Amino acid sequence: MGQIRVLPQALVNRIAAGECVERPASVVKELVENALDAGAGRIDIVVEGGGRDLIRVSDDGRGMDADDLRLCVQPHATSKIADDDDLFRIHTLGFRGEALPSIGSVARLRITTRRQADRSNRPAPAEPGSPEFQSADEDGAAQCVSAADAHTLTVEGGSVGALQPAGAPPGTVVEVRDLFFNVPARRRFLRTPQTEMSNITEQLARIALPHPEISFSLVHGGRVVYRLPAAAEQRKRLSDFYGPELASVLMPVARAVEGLRIDGLVAPPAECRGSSKWEYLFVNGRYVRDKFVSHAVKEAYRSLIQPGQYPVSFLFVTIDPGAVDVNVHPMKMEVRWRDSNFIHGQVLAAIRELFLRTNLDRRLRTPESDDYRERVRSAMVDYFTQARPAAGSAAAVPPASGTLHRSAGPPLDLTGELATHPGDASRVAHRPQQSEPPAVSPPAAHLMRLPAESAPFAPPPSHAERFAGGAPDEAPPAANEPYPTARSDAARRAAAELVGTAAPGPASRQTAIQIHRSYLVVETADGLMIIDQHALHERVLYEQLRQRIAQRPLESQRLLIPDVVRVAPDRIAALEPHAATLARLGIEVQPAGPNTVMLSAFPTFLERLDRVGFVRGLLDALAEHGARPETDSLVHHLLDMMACKAAVKAGDELTSAEIAALLSSRELAERSSNCPHGRPTTLHLTLRDLERQFKRH
Repeated sequence: MGQIRVLPQALVNRIAAGECVERPASVVKELVENALDAGAGRIDIVVEGGGRDLIRVSDDGRGMDADDLRLCVQPHATSKIADDDDLFRIHTLGFRGEALPSIGSVARLRITTRRQADRSNRPAPAEPGSPEFQSADEDGAAQCVSAADAHTLTVEGGSVGALQPAGAPPGTVVEVRDLFFNVPARRRFLRTPQTEMSNITEQLARIALPHPEISFSLVHGGRVVYRLPAAAEQRKRLSDFYGPELASVLMPVARAVEGLRIDGLVAPPAECRGSSKWEYLFVNGRYVRDKFVSHAVKEAYRSLIQPGQYPVSFLFVTIDPGAVDVNVHPMKMEVRWRDSNFIHGQVLAAIRELFLRTNLDRRLRTPESDDYRERVRSAMVDYFTQARPAAGSAAAVPPASGTLHRSAGPPLDLTGELATHPGDASRVAHRPQQSEPPAVSPPAAHLMRLPAESAPFAPPPSHAERFAGGAPDEAPPAANEPYPTARSDAARRAAAELVGTAAPGPASRQTAIQIHRSYLVVETADGLMIIDQHALHERVLYEQLRQRIAQRPLESQRLLIPDVVRVAPDRIAALEPHAATLARLGIEVQPAGPNTVMLSAFPTFLERLDRVGFVRGLLDALAEHGARPETDSLVHHLLDMMACKAAVKAGDELTSAEIAALLSSRELAERSSNCPHGRPTTLHLTLRDLERQFKRH
């Protein structure tokens, strides 16, 4: 006799229950999705014991007649698909016909339903818990409420009872008691009622967010957890779930193209969280997880958030059902796109376009603590009384101790030179208001100019070339303008070669001051902003490098005597897979032995860096990214390294012209609100906050 046998139907249902009934939250999901497919306008959920003891889902949908009620608890019985073609054009949340028989096989199930005769004239549903809306008493006897064409059916451990008449309002009430009562092992693995209830709450959020037009209520242990009235938009529903603080900062995303529509709300980078659970994706009203969309969202936020942070996004994708397969996961939590690259590109473009047209600078929020307010007030009084320049005079106020610091050495010049300014006692750049932008002084003019296209990273012109005829439309420096000398570090050289031509922007025409040789304080129309000079310069350099490398490899110079660097063997193994990427960056490194590599070419604009230290850091990055990393991710990481090494540092003093030029570059750089690492470059403090600290309100 053979060993293969056909399993009993009851066992088949329990096996199926293992796939679609994982925990009480799974039961809630299946029952609420059925209610939505039935056209419900209101869904009420009652839970006891975290779902172990009772789950009751009541809706005012179409309901069922006696024949449909008998069939709905049979395996693979459904009204939602009829043939193979329907399986590839799913318009409903459920379609397999497995949920009710699976639930009935591992719990005590009761279904009470009444067909909706005319939805346009139906009375308003009664409140849950009211005498008019009691589905059953403790003995299971139905409470007569309205017409006698309602019916009830019970299923216990897979055994289907007889159909009985009942009294009920139009719609359906499904009761699930004693979940897993006949599968003790599964019941023992359930978590505490609090944990299971948190899973039910999350499941409700996944269903209620894409359906704001439906009202929901959730009651646990007699206590109302959520009462969600129908809303006109997702933002209101999000506010009901997660509070107005989050909902108020979310930015709308909208994109429609080629049969695809993307709507949603995303948080600015400053509001990102420490968990990926805040990435929500809904496809045709169904919550799913998708690696392509998730990657697109992370790519859009790349370099805007720090490592370990995750975006907050709620995306609602509407697409032709024939272009997406939802029947690829037992829990219907994943989908397969007909063209996944197209979806990825459209999501990425939608969020990037939003960020490009939005000011993402962070705003300072001042606490209401009296002690903190007093300290802020004192600090701001000291700052504005001691550090602010007099009107029309950039050098009228001497540096205040602890506020403006000037080193004994010459100031750092972003133009590519070192300059000596004997009379410049404050580090202040003041631009008077005028109808046209003021002329840029020769050092600043050089900062704002890129080298010729044929030599994008050529060394800056010499003094004679710049001031004695090399640039006909540039006047020689005035008597009190110093002649710059040669650069002494890579930061100064990179600034001259990478900051593009631009007229001074709005920020550069306003009062700006450097404090602690690290931060720039700039007056704005509605307050002030504080800029991290290193972070901003790093972003400017990164964007310039990114644009250049998209057109051609970075210019490099071959070393007359190659550098030999000792490294670990595993670092040498990382070189070969990335040779093409390194060539684009102007870096030529080859193995020269079992534990040495030879550096033969290096980017021109980084020539003054410690090449050996840079190569070691480069090889560490290659080894960390693995043998076959995503090319874009690796290039981003390496360009970030270059920009960070070349940018001005905290502690570098800037001249007035350098400050003005850096602020002008900020107006031209994409994503200037964050450095490539994701750290903020700019903080805003509004005039209203200042006035509140000084008790003007």
